[in-house]
Amino acid sequence: MTILLVDDAAAANLVLADMLDKKGYDCLRASDAAQALSLAKQHAIRVVVCIRQASDTAGLDLCSSIRSLKTDHYIYFIMCTPKDNKTEKIKGLAQGVDAFMTTPVDHEKLTALVQVGMRISGFSMPKPLKKDVRKKPDVTEYDIPFARIALEKKFVTKEQLAKAFSSQKKEQLAGGRNPDQKTGDTPFPQKTADILVAQGAITEEQRDMIRREMGKNRRIVAETSQQADGSGQSPKQADISGQSPFQVQISSDRLEARFVVKNAFLDRITPDAIAKALAKENIQFKVADLEKQIIALKTALKETVSFVAVRGRAPVPGTDAFISYQFDTNYLKPGKIDAEGKMDYRERGNIPKVAPGDLLATKIPMKTGEPGIDIYNTPIPAPEAKDVVLQCGQGAHLSEDDMKAYAQIGGQPHVAVGGAVCVFAELTIDGDVNFTTGNVDFDGNVIVKGTVMNGFTVRCGHLFAKEISGAAIFALGDVVVSEGISNADIKTEGDVKARFVTGSNIKSFGSVMVDKEVIDSKIRSSAKFLSERCTIISSFVSAKMGVSARQIGTDVSAACRIHAGMDENVKKRIQAFAHAINDKKKILETVQKRYEKQSKKQRVIHQKIFELAQNQERQASDTEAANALARELDLCFKDQEILEEQIAQDLFAIEALIAEIETIGGEKEAILQWSKEEKGDPVVTVSGAITRGTKLFGIHTSYIPNETIRNVTIRETKHPEIDAWQMVIQ
Repeated sequence: MTILLVDDAAAANLVLADMLDKKGYDCLRASDAAQALSLAKQHAIRVVVCIRQASDTAGLDLCSSIRSLKTDHYIYFIMCTPKDNKTEKIKGLAQGVDAFMTTPVDHEKLTALVQVGMRISGFSMPKPLKKDVRKKPDVTEYDIPFARIALEKKFVTKEQLAKAFSSQKKEQLAGGRNPDQKTGDTPFPQKTADILVAQGAITEEQRDMIRREMGKNRRIVAETSQQADGSGQSPKQADISGQSPFQVQISSDRLEARFVVKNAFLDRITPDAIAKALAKENIQFKVADLEKQIIALKTALKETVSFVAVRGRAPVPGTDAFISYQFDTNYLKPGKIDAEGKMDYRERGNIPKVAPGDLLATKIPMKTGEPGIDIYNTPIPAPEAKDVVLQCGQGAHLSEDDMKAYAQIGGQPHVAVGGAVCVFAELTIDGDVNFTTGNVDFDGNVIVKGTVMNGFTVRCGHLFAKEISGAAIFALGDVVVSEGISNADIKTEGDVKARFVTGSNIKSFGSVMVDKEVIDSKIRSSAKFLSERCTIISSFVSAKMGVSARQIGTDVSAACRIHAGMDENVKKRIQAFAHAINDKKKILETVQKRYEKQSKKQRVIHQKIFELAQNQERQASDTEAANALARELDLCFKDQEILEEQIAQDLFAIEALIAEIETIGGEKEAILQWSKEEKGDPVVTVSGAITRGTKLFGIHTSYIPNETIRNVTIRETKHPEIDAWQMVIQ
C-alpha cells in the first residue's frame, strides 16, 4: 500500500511521513512535481498526498500529470493547501483532485482520507471492451501454395481453380462461415482446398496428400522458451510468400534480430522480404547491409545459416565519482620482511606529513552514461552512476567548488571512517597523563612519553603512549602503546597495537595487534586480530577479517569465545545510530504536536480579532462599547505575539531536529557503505594450539572442538553437496 507524499516544505512534515509509515503504509517522499511524477511512473502508487505551502498551480499540474498515467488501478489524489478557497476547489475537482484539506494537516482526518483512498484505489480500472482481434486468414497464406501444387500434380485445371477462388470471394463478401466454426464466431471464408473437394474437382485423399507435402516445406516456429537455441534468443515465425523459410530470433535484451535460414530457401531471401518480416514484428530499427549479407549467405555451404539483420545500440554505463588522495591512506602495513625472510612487525611504514596549504584530495566527478535504443526503437536508459561527497574534518578545508581538500595546518593527514579528510597536529606530554595534566582533549596527535593513568580520558587523533592503565581513550586514528594496556576502555577508528592487553575493552575500526598476550578482555575489530606470538586467555575476540594467534585458551582458564567474519563494531554503531534517530524523532513528534496545537490557537485568535474589529466598527458611535472592544483587541494582539514567537521557536527546533536526524542518518549510511566495501573473512589461524571447549563462530555457523587441536587453519565454507555451511579444519 504505497503513498506518495509530495511536500515543498519538508521540515514541517517529516513527522507526517513517519506517522504514515507507522500505520503500515509504504510512504515515498518527493520535494517537487517532477520528482513526484518520476516516482509515480516507477512505483504502484495508490494515494497521492500533495502539500502545497505556496502556489496551488503546481499541485493541480501534478494532478493532471498523474491522471495522464496509464495504470491498472485508480490513484486517489489528496490536495492540502494553506487556504480553503471554493473557487480553487472547483478548479481542482475539474483537474481530478479527489479530496481537499487545509494546512497544517490534521493527522486524524488525513488518515481517514487515506483509508478511503486505499479502498477506492483497490478497484481495478475498467478495461476497454475487447474487439475480436483474431487475424483473418490471409487467402494467399494457404490457398496459393495449395493451388500451385495441385496444378503441378495436374489434379485440377486453371478453370476449376478460378471457379473455386470466385466461390470463396463471394462467400467472403456474403459473410459466409467456415463449417468448422461455432455459431456466433466471426465469419471466415472456406479454404480453397475444401471448396475444391465440395465441387468435386479433387478427392479428400488428394487434398490431404497436398497438405502433407506442404507441411514438409513449411517451418512453423512456436514462440516458446523451449525452442530457444540457448543464446538467450526466442524464435518467432516470419512468413514470406505463404511459407516460413527462416526464423526471426529476438535476443533477450532486444538489441538484436537474427535470421536463421535453411540453405534450401536462400534463393527466396531478399531485402524486401526481410523488411516486410521485420515490419510484421514491429521492428522499427534501420536495417543495413542486407545485400552484402545475403550474397555472403548464398555462398555458404552449411545446411542452416544465420545472420544479424538488425542491431540496436546498447547503453553505455557512466562512471562513478571517486576521491583521489594525494597521500598514502593505508601507510600502516602488517610489517616488513627482513633479510632472513622473517616479518618485522615493528616496521610498519612511513607516517605521511603535510604542510599548510598542501592538496590533500581531489574529487573526480561522475560521468553520466549514454542511453541505448533497442530494435523496436525504444530507448534504453543507461545505468546510473553514483556520486560521492568530498568531506573535510579538523585541520582541512574545501575549495569553493567542493572538488578539492586542502590542509589548514601542518601535520599528519588522515581519512576518517565516515570519509572525512583530516589533518592532525601534534601535542607532546613529557610525562604521564595524571592530575598534573588533567584530561586531554586535543584535535590532533597526542604523544604521551609516560602512562595514561587510571580515571583519565584522552580524546585525540592518533595516540602514542608508553602505557595505558585504567584510562578511557577516544581516538580518530591509531592507538600505539609500546608497553601494555590494562583495565582500559578504548574506542578508535584506527588500529590498536600493544605488547599485552589485560582486563580491557577495545573497539577498533582497524586491526588489533598484540605481541604477547590477551587476558580477560573484550576486543572487537573491524579488520584483523593479528599476532603470531600472542596467547588469548579467557577473552572474547571478534574480527571481521579473521583471527591469527599463536594459541587460544589454556587447560585451566575459562573458555575463549572467538568470532571471525562479523563486524561487531559496525553492528553496535548502527544500533547506536538507530537509537539516536528514534530519540530525535520522538522529540520531533512532541514539538510537531505542540506546533500544530499552537497553530490552531493562532487561527482562533485571528478569527476573534477579525470579529472584534467588525464589532468595533459597528459600535463606533458607542464610546464605552468601542473602548471595551479596543481593550479586548489589545489582549488578543498580545496573545498573538506570544503565539507567533512560540511558533517561530518550534519551527526553528523542528528544522534543527530534522538537520540532526539527517546528519546522524548520513553518518549511519557512511559507516554501512564503508563496511560493505570489504566482505568478512571467517578464518581462525593458530600456529600453536586451540584448547578444547573454545567457542569458534563464523558468519553462518559455529564449532567447538572436543579436543585440543594444533597448528590449524579453521575456515567457514559452504559444502556444495549438502548446501550447508560448516567449519573446515585445514
